[in-house]
Amino acid sequence: MWLLFVPILVVVALALIVATVFAGVFWVLGAGWPWLLIALGAWMFWHEDGRHQRRCAWRQRHEHVAQTQSAARKKAEEPAPPRPLRQTELPIDVQVKVEQIRRKVDVLLGYADRFPPFSQDLYLVRQTASDYLPRTINAFLALPKETAEKPLSGDGKTAHQELKAQLDLLDAKLDDIAQDLQRQDADRLLANRRFLEARFGMRDKAEVA
Repeated sequence: MWLLFVPILVVVALALIVATVFAGVFWVLGAGWPWLLIALGAWMFWHEDGRHQRRCAWRQRHEHVAQTQSAARKKAEEPAPPRPLRQTELPIDVQVKVEQIRRKVDVLLGYADRFPPFSQDLYLVRQTASDYLPRTINAFLALPKETAEKPLSGDGKTAHQELKAQLDLLDAKLDDIAQDLQRQDADRLLANRRFLEARFGMRDKAEVA
């Protein structure tokens, strides 16, 4: 008979062990449930914050792509800038005339000490080099190349012809100044002759007397 009680005792012992384990688990849960709630809340917060960051990153990428596409569309819709007009160049004959005027200016400035004090001619020579000639050239170069050979006024004169006419005026004025300077040198030479004749002529008359 006692063999029949052995399985019963084993079953009862197992039941007590299981009951003890469950009781211990429930006791632990009952004592530590605040900490479990805190841990659960922290995990939920971290999980939700990660999802929020991913949503923000996706939204930023979407807005950046949208802005890039919008800027590309606006740039494509903008009208193309007008093609710049070709810059006018000095014709060869004008370049020759300009170099001729510059050489005459250099020569006249080399004789600056021969001009009288406060000479208007010397002032014009200097102004030709620093102002008149550069301004005349720049006024022509400022024109588009397409209009350089077109009539400027009712007389039919083109910009090229007008530039040559203005350069001729400067060149002619320098020639006049050079001729005046030569005449002044000749006058001084003749005046010096008259001075010498007066000085030596008076001595010769005195000796004869």
